[in-house]
Amino acid sequence: MKNTIRKYAPPIFHCINDFGQGSLAALIPFFIANFNLNYYQSAAIIFCNTIVASIAQPVLGYVADRWRVPWFIPVGFMVTLVAISTIALATSYEMILALALISGVGAALFHPEAALLVNRTQSHEIGNAMGRFAVGGSAGFALGPLIAGGVYVFDAQFLWVFTAIALIGVLLYLYAFTGNTIEVGDACECERQIKGTNTGINDWVSFCKLFFVIASRSILFSVLSIFIPILYITVINGEASASSLALTMYFAMGAVLTYMGGALSDKLGFLKTVRLGNIIFLPSVLVFIFVPNAWGFFGAMIPMAFGVFSQYGPITVLGQKYLAKNAGFASGITLGLGITLGGLVAPYIGHLADIYDVQTALMTLIPVGAIGLLMSFWLKEPK
Repeated sequence: MKNTIRKYAPPIFHCINDFGQGSLAALIPFFIANFNLNYYQSAAIIFCNTIVASIAQPVLGYVADRWRVPWFIPVGFMVTLVAISTIALATSYEMILALALISGVGAALFHPEAALLVNRTQSHEIGNAMGRFAVGGSAGFALGPLIAGGVYVFDAQFLWVFTAIALIGVLLYLYAFTGNTIEVGDACECERQIKGTNTGINDWVSFCKLFFVIASRSILFSVLSIFIPILYITVINGEASASSLALTMYFAMGAVLTYMGGALSDKLGFLKTVRLGNIIFLPSVLVFIFVPNAWGFFGAMIPMAFGVFSQYGPITVLGQKYLAKNAGFASGITLGLGITLGGLVAPYIGHLADIYDVQTALMTLIPVGAIGLLMSFWLKEPK
């Protein structure tokens, strides 16, 4: 029983952690309505959540390369979700910003060590395994808005449900990873993977090129996560209470498409999967931004979501392969900055939306996706 739980623990814990990050974007319309925020201020909440994670995750990834710090996993998702719950007590915009920042600290603790857990315990079809791990995060992003949508019915006190979820996750972690019941074969395989992680060769030139692809996808992911509910309300004229469902549908598609991207990368290759994602994204996002009805909105969301989410697993594996000697640091960049970096750009997109409109501001995603596509053709498949 414990061995089965250990096998699926990384995606489960990833799901639990990303409940928090997914819910924060869904709460933006709630903040706008209750604290009279503009688009720039709303996007700044995501900025605070991501700035600390963007700085800390590469450092914590380096720590994970040097020392085993498995306790980063439960502490990380506990900090993330408790901070989201505490927003129920917020009485000012500044307090929301502070709690968003603390939630980002939790995400920074969680991601590098959790990604290394996948690298250390999977010897075959690493793209598929990392795809499952990424699916856990996408599922968390999908369920987070659905749960957070309860604030529109039960008010802010409903957010304490996230603390209950975190406690369940801690109990699951303690059950699965305490005691000395690991099978000998599993232990040998795990030890072999750990040694392999620390003795590879680093290709820093390729990793630096990959960073532009990571940054491109991160901006696409973060900006869409923030503005999908706003676009649904302002362009489709949907209800605010249903805007979190639109975001949930987007992330639910992402969970399936992330797994597809991981499986596809084992067949096509990691770089070909990244290129395919960007090629499909560019025309579909144009339709998505300007379509005037709900049917077109959700229809265009499918290929657009494939373009964003199918790259997640392949980019993570590419980073670990390019920096085979420092896979933890690589994971801090690909998984950490891969989610958070776009949040640093989001306030500027929000400022454009305040000056012009949401549709015009989202047009900036076209050159961002084009840069990611062009840079992917400058890379080579790792050996």
